[in-house]
Amino acid sequence: MTAAVARRGIDVEGLRSEQGQTLVEFALILPLLLLLVLGIFEFALAFNTKNDLNFLANTAARYAEVNACGGCPSNGSDTIADYVENTANTGKLASPPQITFTLLPGPSGSSGAVGDPLKVTACADFSYLGGVSLPGMPSGTITLWSTATVRILQPYDNSLYHNTPPCHS
Repeated sequence: MTAAVARRGIDVEGLRSEQGQTLVEFALILPLLLLLVLGIFEFALAFNTKNDLNFLANTAARYAEVNACGGCPSNGSDTIADYVENTANTGKLASPPQITFTLLPGPSGSSGAVGDPLKVTACADFSYLGGVSLPGMPSGTITLWSTATVRILQPYDNSLYHNTPPCHS
């Protein structure tokens, strides 16, 4: 210790203290930690949306493969897609789901005959962070979809579902 420092009464040992170092390190790491936790929650929400769409596609496919809908109104005004969308718990989805039915050509080249494949697709939009825009974070929406392919067990008659292209590109 120099004589000048000793005369001024400066405590050199106190300057070498590391008491505030932990706080500074925590302040540097906290934004990264929060970003990681937020990312985990966003992934969980997207995964849950994908699971919901998978359930909707499978439910619609089960009704369509037998060309019957036990829960649909008897007046025939609702199709399978309308019934599945209206009875599903879709409150957590960012947008109402869209369900499409695509008749694929079977072994004989026809489509809609017994044994031919039927592809059911359920689509919905997923918004990052619930639509909130934060600096440095991705914003916007993406379309999530799920498909179920089944074999037709009853002939297709265009009454409960309609042949449409898939709702995703």
